[in-house]
Amino acid sequence: MCVVIHKPREVLIPDDLLTAALTLNHEGWGLMGFDANDDLIIERHAVSKYKQIAAALHSRRDADLVLHLRQRTRGTEGIDNTHPFKLSEHLYLMHNGTLHLGQLGGSHAAGRSDTWHFVQQVLRPLHQRYSGLLGDPTFLRLLEVALKPENKVALLDARSKRIAILNREHGAEFEGLWLSNTRWIDRRLLPLVHAPQPQMRSYSADELCFA
Repeated sequence: MCVVIHKPREVLIPDDLLTAALTLNHEGWGLMGFDANDDLIIERHAVSKYKQIAAALHSRRDADLVLHLRQRTRGTEGIDNTHPFKLSEHLYLMHNGTLHLGQLGGSHAAGRSDTWHFVQQVLRPLHQRYSGLLGDPTFLRLLEVALKPENKVALLDARSKRIAILNREHGAEFEGLWLSNTRWIDRRLLPLVHAPQPQMRSYSADELCFA
């Protein structure tokens, strides 16, 4: 599983939230958004390092950013399965959830994630045939219904300078931020009040016991 965090301009991602999210989602990270001058920001990293992520965020306080922290459930580790995914020269996507590959149709590429298949087999062909479709609010609403509440998608359009969050209402608000879920925010490090999903937790070495 993963966590997606949307950070509007002038809002910071607190260090305790970043630490609690990264503890359970540490297999790659990415950023997409717009800086203070509305220039495009795209970053993808196969290795998650707290200091690197924190520095990237703290240097961009004025940016409108979406952060993806990956915990792989399908697909191998590595940059090919790291978010954001590029749909076209101006469209990028981040996803949190699980898509059943059999429902997507097409062949299965070994080692690639469900999100990779969704981009390659569904969204990219749709965009190539109907170039304005992924900017149409009515179609995006239909896509939300098809994805179901457990799947959240952040879609960035570099031409319109917009970030759309699909199934936003099924995430959580936290100190001006939007979180795609609370399940994968480590409750040992940051217990959240009224979390919509029960939080998982990590365990310190002294709590582990092997019979």
